[in-house]
This record gives sequence, C-alpha cells and structure tokens, in this order.
Amino acid sequence: MPQLKQLTLVDDLPSADETPPTVQQKETPLRKKMVARRGTELFGKAVLREAIEILPHTPDTESLDVVRQFFRNNLHFNSEQTRVRYTNYIIRRMFPEGYADKSLRIFANHFSQSRDLKEVCFYRFMQAEPIVFNVLNDLILPSLTTGKVTRQRIREYLKNRYPSSKSINDCAKGIVDALIAGGLVTADRIKLTFGVREISLPAFTFVLHSEFPEPGMYDISKIESNTSIQSMLWNPNRILPSLYELRNMGLISKISEIDNVRQFTIKWTLEQAVELLISGGKKA
Repeated sequence: MPQLKQLTLVDDLPSADETPPTVQQKETPLRKKMVARRGTELFGKAVLREAIEILPHTPDTESLDVVRQFFRNNLHFNSEQTRVRYTNYIIRRMFPEGYADKSLRIFANHFSQSRDLKEVCFYRFMQAEPIVFNVLNDLILPSLTTGKVTRQRIREYLKNRYPSSKSINDCAKGIVDALIAGGLVTADRIKLTFGVREISLPAFTFVLHSEFPEPGMYDISKIESNTSIQSMLWNPNRILPSLYELRNMGLISKISEIDNVRQFTIKWTLEQAVELLISGGKKA
C-alpha cells in the first residue's frame, strides 16, 4: 500500500475558497435504491469471496445495468443461471443505494486483494444482511474472551429466532462463509476462532465516513459506542490513536480533547475521503 503523507492541517471544515479533493461532475444516472428482500432475514449464499475478487475490475460507471452485465459475463461459474443469481446478490449487498458508487469502485481498484478491501466489503455485506450483524453482536462479541463459538451455537441461535424456517443450516453456513471471507474469523468443521483485531486505517477511513457521512463535529463517544464499528472486531483501545493518525494524514480535520469534551471533525464526504486516501494525502 502506498505510504500516505503527513500533512499540516487546518482544524476546521472547508472554507468557501478551499478546494476539496476533486469529485468529477457528471450527469447523474437514474438511481433506484435497492428494495429490501421480502421474508425473513435469512439468506443462503454469501458470495462475498466472489464479490471481493470481482469488484476491483468493476467498470468505471455508476450504471448498475452496465455493472450487472459485466458481473454476469465475468463471474467464474459455468452456469449462466448461477452467474445471474450471484450477480444479483453482489449488486444488492455492495451497491444498496441503487448505483455503483465511486467510493467503493475506486477503493476496490486501489486496494485489490488486500485485507482493507475484505473488511470494507464485509462492512457493506453486514449492512445489507442484518442477521450477520446480529450474530456478531449476540454471539461473537460476547465471546471475545474465549475467542470461540461453535457452528452448532450459530444454528441454535438462528433456530430460536426463526423456529419454522427450513433454511437454518444454509444460512448458518452463509454467515460463517461471510465472516471468513471478510477476514474476521477462521473456522474448521466444528468452531469459529476469532479475536480483537488491529485497525486497518484504509478500511477504518471507509467505515468511519460511511457511519458519519455528513461533514461536521461529532462526539468521540459516538464512534466508541457505534455498533457497526464494534462489529468489525477492531481493538477499541486503538480507536482514538487511529483517529489521530487519520488527522495527521488529512483524512479528518480536527480532534479536540478538552476536559470532558472529546470531539472529532469530519471534513470530507466518503467519496472525497477515499480519493484523498488513494492520492496519498492533499493539503487543505
């Protein structure tokens, strides 16, 4: 990964005469937000490993029609029916806003085959599949001290939530496959193994600006208590040091710790932050 420059910062939001990272202006295509899946939260196939593999090659367009056709033509399955079905899974989970957003496309292209891309794709997957989020919060996080959860425990958890479902085993496998593909756990036939993880700064940048999408000032406690960030299994003791590192890189504007007031300032949108991250930093 390219080294990011450390910057001299202006500790506020962009002023009227300040030029943020370039975001190309173009005609906006018709955007239709993905319709939530009907029925239960259960799913069968994760297809996250395939998403991580193909996303770096996504065409440079916001058009989901173009991206969908590309995925259908290039996923490594012989059956056209399988490629069509898996393409729909990937599109719904990775691009839930109804267009192929530039922030994920350029992040995937730049961080291809990296831990960073795995974590960012898992983050989006978790937002699209709430049952994964629930398993993390109800089973994985409470078991961090032992670092183990059995596959049987996940199946029992799902059975208790959905007693009439016939898809428990398939969903349990899909959840484990997603956790493995995202790099959060390792697993054998019996159990999942995991632990607190070091923070990956590029992935942290992406998740932070996704959870706090509007430039402005926020309490640091909002990051520390953010359940999506907790679900990434990042070391909570590294949150504040990581914020300071992002501040030094110019990826956030300001951190203030005065008495009991602890705040940070988001300066860029997600797309701008990713462009700045990839460029190696840019003075305000």
